Amino acid sequence: MKFEIQQEDLQKALDIIGGVVPTKTTLPILTCVLMEASEGRLTLSATNLDISITTGTDQVTIKDEGKVAIPAVKFVPFVRTLRSGSVVISQKGKQIQLVSGKARMTENTMNVEEYPALKELEEKNGLDLEAAQLIDMVYETSYSVSRDETRPALMGILWEIRSASLTLVATDAHRLARSKRRMDWDVPGDRDMIVDTAGLRQLPRIVAALSEDEAASGNITMFLGENQLSFRAGPTVLHARLLEGPFPDYNAVIPQDNDKDITLDKADFAQTIRRVSITADRITSQIKLGIEAGRMELSARGTEGSQSEDEIPVSYEGEAMEIGFNFGYLQDILKNIKSETIVLSLKDSQSAALIKPVTDDGEETGVLCLLMPLRLAGD
Repeated sequence: MKFEIQQEDLQKALDIIGGVVPTKTTLPILTCVLMEASEGRLTLSATNLDISITTGTDQVTIKDEGKVAIPAVKFVPFVRTLRSGSVVISQKGKQIQLVSGKARMTENTMNVEEYPALKELEEKNGLDLEAAQLIDMVYETSYSVSRDETRPALMGILWEIRSASLTLVATDAHRLARSKRRMDWDVPGDRDMIVDTAGLRQLPRIVAALSEDEAASGNITMFLGENQLSFRAGPTVLHARLLEGPFPDYNAVIPQDNDKDITLDKADFAQTIRRVSITADRITSQIKLGIEAGRMELSARGTEGSQSEDEIPVSYEGEAMEIGFNFGYLQDILKNIKSETIVLSLKDSQSAALIKPVTDDGEETGVLCLLMPLRLAGD
C-alpha cells in the first residue's frame, strides 16, 4: 500500500475516529486504526466493539492499493503534530513508513486479518434529523446517565421514537433529564430503544468535521437496526449499540403537584452556585436554597467551620421554604441548558424538584430536569 495525502485531510479523518480507539483492551488489535486505500478513496475505521466509526476521503492519490492496521497510540499524535503539507504513507512488509518533508516515522503494523468485521449500515428505515437539534438533545440528557455497571440500562439513553416526536431520557435515580422535540418524519412504527451513551457522544465531533457543503443541509440520517442505531453524516458512519432493558417507568416519578414556581436567570443562578459552593461540604456537596417572595438566598457550610451565602432576585410570590441540593448536580443541569431563563418547580423540601428552561416568552422548550433534594441538617 502506498498513498499521498495532505496532512490536514489525514488529521481530520483520524480525529473523527480517534475517540473510539480503546487505550486498554484484552484485544490488542482494537488499539489500531484500520486504513484501506482502494478505488481512489482512503477509508479509515475504528471500533471498540460497542461503537464503530468509518469515515473516508477522496482527497488522496493512491499509488498502491492495500489495507493496514496501525496502532493508534503513536501514529495519531505524530500525524497531529506534523506541519501542513504532503504526507506519504507506504507499507513495507509488517511496517508502515510515513514521510512528510523532513519528518519521518516507521511503525510496526498488526495482522489486518485479525481486525473484527465492521458492522454494515442497514440502509432501511432511514430518518432525517436536524444535526444541531439532535446534538442539543444528547447534551440535554447525557449528563444524567448512571455509572452503575450493575444497572446497565441506566448507563444508556432511552429513545422514544413516535410518528411526530422524538424523546430522549436519562436517569441515575438521583436525577432525570428528558428532552422532547416535534419531528416531521415518516416513522415505520413506534419504537423504544436504549442507546449506548458513549456512542452518542461521538456525534458532535462527527458533525463538527463536516465540510461547508456537507453541513449545508443541516441534516443527519439515522437508521434503526435490530441491535444498533446508526448515523450517517457526510462521509462518516457511526454505529452505536443498543442496551438490554427494561428502562424504568420514568413518567411515574415525575411529580404533577409541584405548585411553587420560581422563575430566575440561569447565568445569575449558576454564578452564585459556583461562588457559594466553594465552602460546601466535600462529602455531601450540599447547597441550601432559602426561597421567599422576590429573593433566593444560597448558602453552604463546610465541616471545618467555613460558610458562605449570597442571594439573587427571583420571580416568586409563594410561601417561604428551604431546600437542599447537590451543587454539582445543579451545575450539570444549568451548563447543559441553552435558555437564559429557567423555572424551578417545588412542592416541599423532601420532594423531587423540576427545572424547566423557558423562552423569553415563558414557553417551555421541551426539556425537563428532575432532581432529588438532600435532607437539610435538622430535618
